[in-house]
Amino acid sequence: MNDIQLLEQLLIKKGRIITHSNLKSLFSNYKNLNNKISLLIKKGWLVNLRKGQYYITKLGSLGYISTSHLIISNSIGIKSFVSFEAALKHHGLFDQGLKKIRAISYQQYRQKKLENTTYQYITVKTDNYFGFKKESVDGGIAIVANKERALLDLIEYQRSIYSVSLVLEKLENFSQEIDLKILVKYLKEYSQVTIKTIGLFLDFMNIDSSQVFNLINDSTSSSRLLSSSATFSSKWRLYYDHILKEWV
Repeated sequence: MNDIQLLEQLLIKKGRIITHSNLKSLFSNYKNLNNKISLLIKKGWLVNLRKGQYYITKLGSLGYISTSHLIISNSIGIKSFVSFEAALKHHGLFDQGLKKIRAISYQQYRQKKLENTTYQYITVKTDNYFGFKKESVDGGIAIVANKERALLDLIEYQRSIYSVSLVLEKLENFSQEIDLKILVKYLKEYSQVTIKTIGLFLDFMNIDSSQVFNLINDSTSSSRLLSSSATFSSKWRLYYDHILKEWV
């Protein structure tokens, strides 16, 4: 059998994510396995995820065998969990296609593009590494942020008119599925801008924001949600974009 046929056999047995040991067993007749692996990578049939772990690209008639983007993200960054839109999508709060999967990690990982998807990692301190659990995904296990964590990360680390409006939309449309107690608990570890933004959004929705207000460290200093923000909330001492209020 040729190399593609051998890889297809391995793909059927192990799936797209494989180890160095899998390749060693597959190409047992080769004296220099590392050279063989380098050749397969050069041909575009393998992608190096991290040391000792590889991804088999779509080969021939077996292109239909897929692996969850969440599992791939965890495989690249072994000390990470998927968050942002990808986590919301997993929980049924987001239904659009994604070309970028963002994850939270307390170790640095380089951004990696695999086929048509980019995997990106936001590095945080170990104190801010929480709010996730193991989830069953496509017959495997992925580590994914819960809904509340994913929403806060969108404001904290991906701040834009798109991301903050997305959070407001999800808070409003899925208010019965989002646990405000957990949201407030997590907020203690986030910046004052994120705290004030969530408080403002709760006010927009006529939901009690007193617990969030109690998390403000300095009631006299002002914050700006976005560089373009010009509307001022005296209660939250936060400049925000007036269009946000119109969407509620």
